[in-house]
Order: sequence, then C-alpha cells, then structure tokens
Amino acid sequence: MSKLLAWAQVALVFALELAKSTWATLLAVIGPPDRLRPAILAVPLDVKSPGSIVLFADMVTLTPGTTSLDVSPDGKTLYVHAIDAPDAQATIEGMKSTLEAQARKVLP
Repeated sequence: MSKLLAWAQVALVFALELAKSTWATLLAVIGPPDRLRPAILAVPLDVKSPGSIVLFADMVTLTPGTTSLDVSPDGKTLYVHAIDAPDAQATIEGMKSTLEAQARKVLP
C-alpha cells in the first residue's frame, strides 16, 4: 500500500509541476522572444537505476519548456534543453528537488 501512495504522490507532484511549467511556457511564448534565455543544462543525477533515470528524464521531457536530450555514458548526468533558464543552477535545483526527488521515492 505504501508503494501505491508513493506513486500517487509522484503523480500529484508531476501534475503540479506540469501546471506551473505550462503557465511559464505560455508566458514565455507570448512574451518578447529576446528575453528568453535558452540553455543546455548538465543535471547531475542522484538516481542510479535505469528505471529511475528513465522516469526522471520522461517527466522532464513531458514538462513544457524542457526536453531531455541525453544521459552521459556513465549514467551520472542528464542533459536537458530548457527554453528559458536565466539562472541555470536554479533551474537544475528545481528539477532535482521536485521531479528527481519523486523518482527516487518510487524507484531505487
């Protein structure tokens, strides 16, 4: 039963992140294009298993404004394109504290 609750929490957090990202992407798209700061980010991974890496990468890709590009051969870094990341470190920390933290809860 606790695994089921953990997966429900993952779904809830993802839905909230999806809503926030959708709004931010909408504002970015209708705003002036010269204010966008796109970036390729190297996100260090705390998740270790292939399943948890895939879950995290998929959640990143499904979130508007970001796309998972690749995982390093050693499985320690996820490369992500962000449509607007004026503060790269804050963007990375945001992904890690929400989506990656949820992936760690349900998959080792």
